[in-house]
Amino acid sequence: MTRRGSLIYYLTAWILGCFFMSLAVWTKDLWGAARLSSGLREAFGVLFFYFYGLVFGALSALIGGFLLRRVAALLKCRTPAHWAIFGAILAPILIGALGTCGHRMDLAKHPGFRLLILLTFGPKTVLEAGWWLAIPAGAATGYFLGRVQRAFDPAQHAAAGANQASA
Repeated sequence: MTRRGSLIYYLTAWILGCFFMSLAVWTKDLWGAARLSSGLREAFGVLFFYFYGLVFGALSALIGGFLLRRVAALLKCRTPAHWAIFGAILAPILIGALGTCGHRMDLAKHPGFRLLILLTFGPKTVLEAGWWLAIPAGAATGYFLGRVQRAFDPAQHAAAGANQASA
């Protein structure tokens, strides 16, 4: 593990970010569609959907985690609530940018961009489902990323130790 928890931070960004985004899109489609008769089929469906969310949402989750960490450090955010607010703001912007980029690329016109088209497929899917779905998913992911950052931030541990020593 790295000293500042970067590995766990980016794994959390990927796994939880894709989970919350997949859950948001799945729930929206579930409420908009006819209800399935079997709860077991729904459970397998959400796991199947989440698996594809992990594959196609990896790029946007990692970029989002990187940008959120930089913005939070720049603005000196300390609480997970602040991270949740910035996650809720940053996620729709990132999904909009990557989704629009994915929409503008056509495989027939640009066959050399096949990898880039695949990397933007997840954000494009979320954008088609509704850009606003990224707000609660970004807030939930930002909250947990704030908790991870807080657990591994050496400067925050030093400041907490200094406050306890002076008391």
